[in-house]
Amino acid sequence: MIGLGTQDNYSYAQEFISDPALGEEITFLWDESFATWEFFQVRANSQMAILDAGLTGSSSLFYGFGASEQAEVLRVLPEFS
Repeated sequence: MIGLGTQDNYSYAQEFISDPALGEEITFLWDESFATWEFFQVRANSQMAILDAGLTGSSSLFYGFGASEQAEVLRVLPEFS
């Protein structure tokens, strides 16, 4: 799994991806250029999507990092394993 950060506070993003509920270590990429936002059609800070290994499929964009968003990530994650 790869986490991609752009505008969020870097330490907050690291805290999110270190949550043991995710069940595995996450490779984290940091991009301050916003090019990745354009590519994935992200329109607001705190959006995320789950991508498949071949980068050919993805979930809908999630918005936010609260408990409900974390639960939704964990719910759809098996579809992309």
